[in-house]
Amino acid sequence: MKVVIVNAFERNNRGDAALLDVMIRQVAQAHPEAEITICGFEDPVAYPDIWGVRNVGSIRRYSAQEHITRSARIQRKLLVAAMVLAVAAGLGRPLAAVSGRILPREAAGELRAIAQADLVVSLGGGYLHGGPGLGYDLSIGFLLLPLWLAHRFGVPAVLGPQSFGPFPTRFQRAAVRRVLSRCRAVSTREEISRAVLVAAGVPDAVLRRDVDSAFAFTATSERDWRAELRIPPTAALMVTTMRAYLAPAAQERYENEMVAAIERVLRADDSRFLVLAPQVTCEFQADDDRLVHRRVAARIDNPRLIMIDDAGIGHQDIFGLYGAADLTIATRFHSAIFSLSQCVPCVVLNYANKGLGIMRDLGFAEWVTDMSTVTADWLVERVETALRENSYRDGLRKAIPGYRAEVERFVDVLRSSVSPANTAA
Repeated sequence: MKVVIVNAFERNNRGDAALLDVMIRQVAQAHPEAEITICGFEDPVAYPDIWGVRNVGSIRRYSAQEHITRSARIQRKLLVAAMVLAVAAGLGRPLAAVSGRILPREAAGELRAIAQADLVVSLGGGYLHGGPGLGYDLSIGFLLLPLWLAHRFGVPAVLGPQSFGPFPTRFQRAAVRRVLSRCRAVSTREEISRAVLVAAGVPDAVLRRDVDSAFAFTATSERDWRAELRIPPTAALMVTTMRAYLAPAAQERYENEMVAAIERVLRADDSRFLVLAPQVTCEFQADDDRLVHRRVAARIDNPRLIMIDDAGIGHQDIFGLYGAADLTIATRFHSAIFSLSQCVPCVVLNYANKGLGIMRDLGFAEWVTDMSTVTADWLVERVETALRENSYRDGLRKAIPGYRAEVERFVDVLRSSVSPANTAA
């Protein structure tokens, strides 16, 4: 039996690394005999395997590499368009059979893997969203492409728990409806996303509500973070993640409020330490949290503000850092999940509805505000309350075990999506 995990991203996005880690385990649990292949955003030449699982790259990565010229990217997209037309014309299997001779290695690798698969699983996360303009149309097209290919090859496809939307244009809604309606299961991780898909016309019969897979991630880090960062055992340790996401003026405002809040929180008690921890350090589209962290740190003169500038830190070690903290201030929502799953209180700065829906589910919506409207006054008040009172942590200890257990329901989805009679030997 062959299972292909598509739409995997870079492991330098530590949240996505945790999602992939959990999904590999869940696929193996659902189908112990399965041969697993990853089609993702990591170079298959540099990384022919990921944690021992074969990696063939992806059509999306092949088409979007930023180190090549714009004209080369256009040529690659035109080649992919020709491939899509051939598959749409019914030539998919003959094309897959000879793809190694007529298509670039990466495009051939994903096409052939999907054609030979018994199940295609689209990794969870928050990547399937649209916006105005051709760039968003192309992004949605490439993200839906492996699921569309699965349908053309008669391979069942499921989507792991994730956020969806918004989809502001008619084309985007139609593309999402057409492709997702043909999947065996489409898992949303909050009601906001489910409502977006229903509005786009995705039938309720394929929709599910599940818990973000990262809640099931566990790791044991050998790093003693307090000792390494020279933070006394009795000191209050806060971890913060920030990111670039907003339009320039709104981004500047967000960073100004963060600077003001951090200065006030550290000034209020000289036994407090705050660590700026990068959750994402991807080269693609310069999605690197350290760029924001450096700007913020440069404006704060306090020795108890510590910035981790290591791009190579793994998701297991960053998970351990959150577990050692007393509080997290999270813009990256998977940093919030890493904290919450270890019952560490978290103040969430929401974007694209990623944090709000899940925090509502857990019963902690009062700890969320939008990153575009956050104020230093609100943030300081929430931090002081969380550090002073035990009710938040106590509430997490009651809520999280059941929430984590729900993640494992997705194993049944993976198991039931494949008919034994249709699996390859």
